This record gives sequence, structure tokens and C-alpha cells, in this order.
Amino acid sequence: MQAWVRLWRKMGIRSVRQAWGLAPDEGSWALVGLSRAGPDLVRVHTSTLLRPPSADIDEALWLSAALQDAHRGMGRGRHPLAMAVTVADSVSGTLTCPVEWSEETWPAEVQLEVAKALNLPTDEVNFDFQLDVGDSGPIPRLRWVGCPKTLINDYQHWTSEAGWHLSSLEPVWGAAERAARALVGGLPSLLRQAPQDWQFRLHPRLEPHALTPEEAFDGRQDAQLQEALASAAGPRLVAAGLALKAWT
Repeated sequence: MQAWVRLWRKMGIRSVRQAWGLAPDEGSWALVGLSRAGPDLVRVHTSTLLRPPSADIDEALWLSAALQDAHRGMGRGRHPLAMAVTVADSVSGTLTCPVEWSEETWPAEVQLEVAKALNLPTDEVNFDFQLDVGDSGPIPRLRWVGCPKTLINDYQHWTSEAGWHLSSLEPVWGAAERAARALVGGLPSLLRQAPQDWQFRLHPRLEPHALTPEEAFDGRQDAQLQEALASAAGPRLVAAGLALKAWT
């Protein structure tokens, strides 16, 4: 998803040995940290659930405080944190590209679609897109996702206040697909292991029962991935996929 990568490169993503992902989990948030375990391997070193102290407390307030507490036990410096954008905070869709459109025009056209969906000016949205690899027709079709820039600015502010460096922000399903492709043992191993035992390949080979790249991009329709996301381990899988982005 090159558009999103370009937009976030300015946030200072750099070579790291550790990274963390934060994903929603039914009112709580799953925090998973990955560390380098070899030239092509990372492993889980942190897996915890951040729960609100009460149901009616402001989410940004309690989550920022919980992240600040978590940061205290991880040493000095601003650690890279990738966060998920929930369905409620984003819009998505598809865009069919007429043959007269060049690839250079795609970002601008997607930006217009996102702006219309959010009812915002084009310069007030952030977006990502990818060519639909499952569509073999002669006319390209793009899958896109977007959110208001104000959301990103808010996330940047309160994660920074908690001592973290917000390195990326992306939809839940994108992070889940990345983790599913990279998980050693493939998705069937997900429920046979505790999250603390998960390992991920930085340059995934096709594990037995793993998703092919084509299946992975359309993972929302994939039964195995849907089952994994519906399980108790689902949010932690998403958080691991978010952290993996630090090495991509």
C-alpha cells in the first residue's frame, strides 16, 4: 500500500530492533511488542491487554496514561508504536480506473473519493490504496481506505505525551493480513500457541496453510483469517502485524 507508506515516511520510521503494535479489543487495547530474534525472524517479547478503569472514562485519557505506565518499564527513549484505525474511524471502498487514467493520477483520484466519503476537503484526509490483485479484468480497480487527518494528529499528540513515537497508523485488516503471512507455522498454529511464543518471518516464505499474497490482500473474505480475528487471540495478532510494519 504505497500511498500510505509515502504519507507516513516523514514520521521517521527507521531501522529498529524492537517495535510495538496497539490494536482495539472490545473496549480495551492489545499491546504487543516484537524484537529481532535473527536475520529473518522476530518474536513476541511483550503481550498485554490495556483495560479502562471504568466504562465511562475518556478513552484518550486512560489509554494515554496506560501507555505511559507501560513505557516506564521499557527503558529510555521514544519507542516506535504502530496503531490500528478502527472501522468506525475510517472509510473504505473500491475505485474503477478508466483506461485513460495513468497510474500517476491514482493517488489524486483516491484522495477525492476519500474526501467525498468523509465529507471533508481533500487536504484534510489521509488515505491508502492498492491494486485489487483478485481482479483480472482489463480495467484496473483499486481498494482504498482513508481517515481524517485530525484523527492522526490526535493520535500523534497523546501517544507522544505518553512517551511513544507513533510510527504508523493503518486499518485492522491490513495488519492482520501482514501477521498472517509472516506467522511461523501459519494461521493453524495461532490457537496452538500462546501469543508469547509467536514468531514471525520478516521475509515470509509460504508456510503450510499460510495465505498466498492474493488471498492475504482479500483476507476479509478468507475463512481462516476471519476465524482467527474472531478468536481471543485476534487483537494480539493485529497488534503483532502492526509492529511488523517497522521492518517493512
